[in-house]
Amino acid sequence: MRKTESISTGIPGVEFRLPDLRPIVVDEQLAQETAQNGEAGDRVVALIAQGRLAAASELVADARLMDPRNIRLRLLDTEVTRWSGDPERAIYRLQQLRKEFDGTVDEVDIVQNLGACFYSIGDMLAATSRYKSALEGREQFNASEVLRNASRAAYESLLNEVNAPDEAVQVSVLPDTSNA
Repeated sequence: MRKTESISTGIPGVEFRLPDLRPIVVDEQLAQETAQNGEAGDRVVALIAQGRLAAASELVADARLMDPRNIRLRLLDTEVTRWSGDPERAIYRLQQLRKEFDGTVDEVDIVQNLGACFYSIGDMLAATSRYKSALEGREQFNASEVLRNASRAAYESLLNEVNAPDEAVQVSVLPDTSNA
């Protein structure tokens, strides 16, 4: 059995599993403390990692009432939707956000989330393309090293998965021209 790869979220007790970027608990006590006492966005991620999707949904809805334009909360709202079993709806909502934030640094985060959602529905070509675009965008906007490393890790992990020697399918990455 292959060891699960993960990357730091910067959130105590929680990491992102690669390549789907699902939050996972790596330290129960820290994750619980974060879920109870952290900043709203961190709490949502910790709740998703704990599998407490109803609580995460309620928290993100309440937090968005207080700060409806907060892009992080809007993205987390789509993550709750994805992990609640409706990745197609999450993709649609992310595509709408992408139109709103076209050409901005926030668009890069949206593209990264689109990659994760496409991975969730098994569209490896779209996922790979979005992860690559997110990495390029983060480099273009000179994002933090943590964000660039997260994009690079997600992209490389997905390439390794789909191009594994025992896989029949090979992925060639085409430029993302769909703006979706």
